[in-house]
This record gives sequence, C-alpha cells and structure tokens, in this order.
Amino acid sequence: MGIGDYFSALRAHWTIVIACAVLAVVAAAAVSALTSPTYVASTRLFVNTTGAATASDAYQGSLFSTGRVASYAELAAGEEVARRVVSSLGLPEGPEAVMSQVEASAVPGSVLLDVTASAGSPTGARDLANSVAEQTSALVRELESAGRQGEPAVSATIADFADMPARPTTPAWGRNLVFGLLVGVIVGSIAAVARALGRPIVRSAGDLAAAVGPVLGTILVARGASANEMLAVDRHPEAQESFRELRASFLAATTSTGYRTVLLTGPSPGIGTSTTAIGLAVTLAESSRSVVVVDANVRGATVHTTFGVGPTPGLAEYLSGTATMNDVVVPTDLDNLSILASGLERPDTRASFGTPKMVETIKVLRQYFEYVLVDAPAVLSGSDTAVLAASVDAALIVARAGETARRDVTTTADKIRLSGTPIMGSVVNHGPRGRRTRRS
Repeated sequence: MGIGDYFSALRAHWTIVIACAVLAVVAAAAVSALTSPTYVASTRLFVNTTGAATASDAYQGSLFSTGRVASYAELAAGEEVARRVVSSLGLPEGPEAVMSQVEASAVPGSVLLDVTASAGSPTGARDLANSVAEQTSALVRELESAGRQGEPAVSATIADFADMPARPTTPAWGRNLVFGLLVGVIVGSIAAVARALGRPIVRSAGDLAAAVGPVLGTILVARGASANEMLAVDRHPEAQESFRELRASFLAATTSTGYRTVLLTGPSPGIGTSTTAIGLAVTLAESSRSVVVVDANVRGATVHTTFGVGPTPGLAEYLSGTATMNDVVVPTDLDNLSILASGLERPDTRASFGTPKMVETIKVLRQYFEYVLVDAPAVLSGSDTAVLAASVDAALIVARAGETARRDVTTTADKIRLSGTPIMGSVVNHGPRGRRTRRS
C-alpha cells in the first residue's frame, strides 16, 4: 500500500478511528476518576560545618559539607528517620510505608538537601515532609556529636519548610486525556488500515475493472453537493463533464449491443447509484435521447425529490393495478426526460419485481422511450434487485471509490449474472480527481 492507500483506508473507516479515540478517552477519564489523589510537598535542608575560625577553615568546611550531603540524603530516606517520623506524627502505618513516600536528593555542587514527601491529603504531605526534615536534622546532630565534646562538626538546618500543596500531582487529568486520545487515534488508525488490508476496497477504475469488468466512467462528485446541485453546470462543471464522458461510453456500449433498458445498482446503499442514474439520464436527454428513470428503490427513493416532483403515484401503484402508465410517468422540466417515481411503498412492491407485471412495465416503457434507466436497490441488502435484473437488457454496477469492497462488487456481479442478465459495465463514483477513465 502507498501513502495514498493509507489515507483512503482512514477515510473509508474513519468511524473506527473515532470510536477507538472516544473509547480511549473514556477509559483515561475512568482511570483518572478511580485513581486516588496524591499530594506532594517539599522541604530543604542546609548542611554546614561549625566552628570555622578562618576563611580557609570555612572553605574546607564547605567542601567537607558537600561531601556529607549525599550521605545525609540516604539518612533522610532511611529506616531510622522513618521510624522516628512514625512515632512523632503518630502514623498508623509502619516505617516501610513512610520510606516509600519519601525521596531525598542532594542538589549537585551545593550543600543543600531536598526532601520530597507524598501523601493522600495536602496536610499529610506537608506534615510528612517537615517531620522528615526535622528528624533528619536531629539524627545528623546526634551522629556528628558522637565522640565529640560541644557542638557537632556538621549540622543540617531546615532552610525551607514545606507548604501545603494547592492541588494533587496525580491523577493528571489533562495529560491522561491527551494520552488516551493519542493512543485511541493510533490504535484506531491501525485498526482501520488492518480492516482495509483484510477487505480490499475499490480506489480507482483499475480496481473496479479487475473486479467486475469494463469501466464506463469515473464520476467526480463535489464534496457535500446534492445530486441536483452537482448536475448544475455553472456550479460543478467538472462533475457534469464526468457525466458526459459516462454518456459517451454508455452510448458506445449500447449502440454495439442494442441494450436500451439498463438497471443501475451497487453492492450497498449510499454509494451514489441514484445520483449516477440521474446524471446519466440528464446528459442523455441533453443529447436529444428520450429517457425515463424508473425509481425502483422503494425504501430510499430520491429521484422525484431531485427533480422537484412532489408525492405522486409511481411504480408501487402501477404494479398493484391502482394506477395507469399515464398516471405514473411524469415529465420533468428537462426536455426528453421523464421519471417513474417509486410511489408509496407497499408490503408486496418488492415481491412484484419478479412478476410478469414488472417485465411488462419495462416493455411498455421501452416502446415510448429510447432508454429506460432503472434505479435499483443495493444487491447485497436483499434478493429483490437480482430478480429485478431479469426484466432489463443489462446491468450497470456502481461502486464508490475508497468505500466499496472489491469482493462485494464481485458478489454483486455474480448475483446479477445468475439472473441471466449481462453486465454492460461499471462506474466509479467519487473517483480520484485528475485521473481519466480507464477501460478494459
């Protein structure tokens, strides 16, 4: 896969990325909410020698103190200081628990010793840090006074007492949520690419040609444009031109085969079958060919709304015998173009697709129009379309670039061929810009 294929996989499966990101953020929030808060307080001790009479003595004492600081850090975090802190504060836990809450470190190149304590409350953290500093200072005095008369050689004085922390250091809500979001996006992206690798999709005319046969056109659809907006030359000329190229290929194919009634369908809903049928019909009408669009997609009818036609009797009423052909065929504002709307859905409408009445409907329309385009439901969403295909001369399969799986296209073609209907070609909808139609 190239870099473009990875981006196509992310676009096709963006819902996986979003779902993983949301789940990861929710998980991070849950972990943060369940994590007990931890407060941290710090204090500082100053280590110095005593009894220096001259500047030279003071300098030597400073060097001596610097060497001692690291040892005092070990004392501050050690068991003896912890035992004294437990006794001083009356803590319920033992010295080992206190030692796990205390850290001590010497400031490099100085005689300063930093003590940091953590606890579940701000007062607990402050008191623990100050108590460790006090007990360390006392222990240093005792150790440095041993065997000496008078003051100790070195003392550890508290330079900064710990203040009460204003907020907990953990859980870090902001950091956790950002980390969760990043992890979710990464995991979701990997899952989306893995899904695309395990389920190859149609990305170009070449992919579709390999899966189903000749590609008659690649439709360049403007993002966010509805079918009727897209067909407006002044607003989306590139889309209109791609429909004209489809018309040229369509006329070449029908002239050589004699096909006049053609069913347009695809593997799944929402891939642009209706838009393709309407765009092809409009360009055929522009070239002075009389054409009628039959909306057989009774559960997702859009043809009549695209042409601004209100609720009207249609295919459902004609098949049930409650309306005549004159009642259901409605001319549009475009010369040479009429529509047969889906009508009001009835429980038996789709079951009627395989009856002689449906075959008769197509035959009657063929007498009055040069081309009959049937906008059919998605093949993989039911068996009705494969049955409906038996009523027409040929089928035209529509696939959406970056979304339709190749194996779904192959399955769709196989089901249509089982009805005995030939496949005259295919169309790539939402094709990549800048690429010409590739035929095979």
